[in-house]
Amino acid sequence: CLELPGLPETRQRAEAAMSVLGTMATMWPATSWPVTFVACSGGFTNILYAFGLGYGLSMTANAGLTALVAKHRGVPITGFGAACCGLYAAYGVRLTAFLLRRQSDESYAPKFQAVQLKSDMTSLGSRFALVTGVSLSQALYALPLVVATSPAAASARPALKALGWVGVGVASAGLALEHLADEQKLAAKRREPGLPVTDGLYAYCRHPNYLGEMLFHCGVCCFALRGGSPLQVLACGAAPLFMASVMVGAARRLDREGEHRYQKVTG
Repeated sequence: CLELPGLPETRQRAEAAMSVLGTMATMWPATSWPVTFVACSGGFTNILYAFGLGYGLSMTANAGLTALVAKHRGVPITGFGAACCGLYAAYGVRLTAFLLRRQSDESYAPKFQAVQLKSDMTSLGSRFALVTGVSLSQALYALPLVVATSPAAASARPALKALGWVGVGVASAGLALEHLADEQKLAAKRREPGLPVTDGLYAYCRHPNYLGEMLFHCGVCCFALRGGSPLQVLACGAAPLFMASVMVGAARRLDREGEHRYQKVTG
């Protein structure tokens, strides 16, 4: 039997790749960090790419890879685990698509250019620290999914199962609220770039998009309540609660900027 030229080398490369993937699956979720680092590496060009697109790509990657790792380990994906992975994927795809649309919008050009100028003036070391920090926080988001897709989550007590589904409901509501608020704000800025947004959801809440984001992250905190140990629950809540606090700080910063920017706007 004749062997095609180069076939042994190809086979060796394939075996090496499978070995690497097997090691990553064995060490998951620790090996999430290299993945999220690549996802956030756009921050070396513009810091917005680390925070925005990096978040979206990391959440999508965590969802898909956690499901694949569970399959590799022979762990059946329950309805709860599928819902949690689906929420992560929906969050990531929505955020990535929205940010790409907003970036190409004329009304957003001045802000993007300002951030690009700031990024160009930031040292490589500072950008590396930024990308590293953001990617580490996103790697921690794999923890709730690992618990949600574990055998312990499937055999949890009914009360804990209910708490897990409450988290799914809260996160889903937050994601829907954030989506509607982002779309309303983008449409309003297209019409009147220089005016504050005061209609739609913004007539009832100053920052409904941030409120939705906080609800999503608070819901994620509940994923580990279903089957997680006390230490796992604490570890799984670290990144989502940190992100919720970041949203609070961002809302306060926007309030200060808005007071300065729109102080001459009347009516």
